[in-house]
Amino acid sequence: MKLANPSPRCLHRYLIILIKTIVCTALAACDAATPTPTVPSIAVTLVVSPTAVRIDPTRTPTPAPTATPEPPKVATIQLQDQLSSLHPFYVTTASAQAVLAAIYVGCIGEDEHALPVALGCEQVPTLANAGAKFVGEGLDRYLELTFKIRAGWRWTDGMPVTTQDVLLAWQTIMSPESNLRDPLTQKIYSMKALDERTLVVDFMSAAQARAAASGALTGDVAFEYFSQLGDYVRYAQQETPLADPQYWGVVRWLPAHILKDIPIKDQLASPFAAQPVGDGAFELTKVTPDSALLRRAAAPFPLGKPVFEQLEFVSPEAFQLRADARQLTLPVDEPAQTTDSTHIDWDAPTVEQLLLNVDRAPFEDVKVRQALAHAIDHERVLRDVLSLARVSPVTPTLSFDVGKSAALLAEAGWDCATKPCRKTATNARGVAISQTLEFTLVTSERLPRNLIAQSIQRQLAEVGFAVNVQIVFGLGAQSKLFAPYDEGGVLLTRDFDAALYRAPDTQSLRGSFDCASIPNERQHDPGFGNASGYCDAALDQRMADAENGEVVLVPDKYSEVLRELRSTLETAAPVVKLYMPHQSIQVRGIAGLKPSARLPLTWNVWEWRTE
Repeated sequence: MKLANPSPRCLHRYLIILIKTIVCTALAACDAATPTPTVPSIAVTLVVSPTAVRIDPTRTPTPAPTATPEPPKVATIQLQDQLSSLHPFYVTTASAQAVLAAIYVGCIGEDEHALPVALGCEQVPTLANAGAKFVGEGLDRYLELTFKIRAGWRWTDGMPVTTQDVLLAWQTIMSPESNLRDPLTQKIYSMKALDERTLVVDFMSAAQARAAASGALTGDVAFEYFSQLGDYVRYAQQETPLADPQYWGVVRWLPAHILKDIPIKDQLASPFAAQPVGDGAFELTKVTPDSALLRRAAAPFPLGKPVFEQLEFVSPEAFQLRADARQLTLPVDEPAQTTDSTHIDWDAPTVEQLLLNVDRAPFEDVKVRQALAHAIDHERVLRDVLSLARVSPVTPTLSFDVGKSAALLAEAGWDCATKPCRKTATNARGVAISQTLEFTLVTSERLPRNLIAQSIQRQLAEVGFAVNVQIVFGLGAQSKLFAPYDEGGVLLTRDFDAALYRAPDTQSLRGSFDCASIPNERQHDPGFGNASGYCDAALDQRMADAENGEVVLVPDKYSEVLRELRSTLETAAPVVKLYMPHQSIQVRGIAGLKPSARLPLTWNVWEWRTE
């Protein structure tokens, strides 16, 4: 039945039935007997309110677990002494050098085997890679080097390292206002920037070196100033172009964007000298005379991201070995003995030696010098000092042989039937006198040097030498043994018969044993190191040919030539090497160290890792 005009009451009833039907159908819970009416076409929208959830205000929700942050990786390093200026050209103390080596890397460095390695530059210039070559003829021939700064090499403040930084460094070293004297840099005639990363360096030709010796050389830097100081005197008769076994180390850099407006004379007192910006993997954040804190540089380091995030340098008083720390001590001769850390020993870049003054009796006679060398038992010396020091032996060219020693003294006219040996000589007035085989051995108070002197004294007495031992008090630069010429320094004034001391074991013999490097009143800065006074023109020429010729650009060949030259020199015996002292560190929790004989322990700090 169809409703034509339904009343409001009927319509209300139909709507109730419609809603009930929809809900029952959705829930599948209605009585099957309920009738289903016919529904007119009416659009209906249902709005369903969300069900309210009751929250218990006394209940605290459990938070999600938070990851525990890993503490920064810190390496703690014990300093040896107080920190001096950290300007790369004025650093003096071992501790300051260690801090600086972690900040500054440079163009070409030296690895743990004392071989050059490319760091901030792309390669070590050699003949093989065409980065090094000799140009020109005769006295105008010179060594030309090409260096290329590695792409992306930067200062830790983000500025790129450029050739302008190199030129600033060269000009600084060669300025009278810097008060610096660097023999290697003084051999350079010019530096030219081809672009921001490419630099050409020319060493002096023989003609230019001669002009420098006379004070006539002019150029981009003040050669005449160093001529007046006598630094070029040795080149007055130079026949070959200047070079150097360390030729690859001539490129150094300073941040020109920081220092270009600071007068050179003021650099040492500038904020940069106290807290320098470097080119390494770390940057200096805090420094005091007794400590320094470095953090991993924000600017990425091109040679790799270091594992350690901080380096903490502390004084000996603040340093304490701990089982839960990553620590090391800087190199010392004898570290404190402990059982909970690892010791690493390696040969120091020095040699304990006996230097003989060849201009004084009895050592003006080569046979007497050779007799002395044959009379020293190196193994016995080591036994006498091993209780106080760890050392490595050297292999002497003139080996221990008492018989040879006695024969050489006899050939030199000495009668050793009674000890000490004697011989008849004529004095300045022509009077015959009896001369005793006697000399004074001067040395410093540093242990175990007193034991070494006593050991040598006993051994030489057995073959007929009378040895008087003189102790010069003071250590290192504070000793009169190493004092400047004007202060009566024993070595530079050559006021000794024989001297016992530790000397650098250099890769170059010129400057230590060539005729032009004998210190005297005219030339006596520390660069003139031939205190023995030994002079052999033939050996001089061989040394010059080796160090100024193409052989110096071929490392393997140069090492072979250097061994031959040293053997010749040791046969002439102006110096008798005794042993090489060890350097030693204590280390815990740090791996990747590469101890070098010539560099601070921190030279490869970006390669260190936890252990």
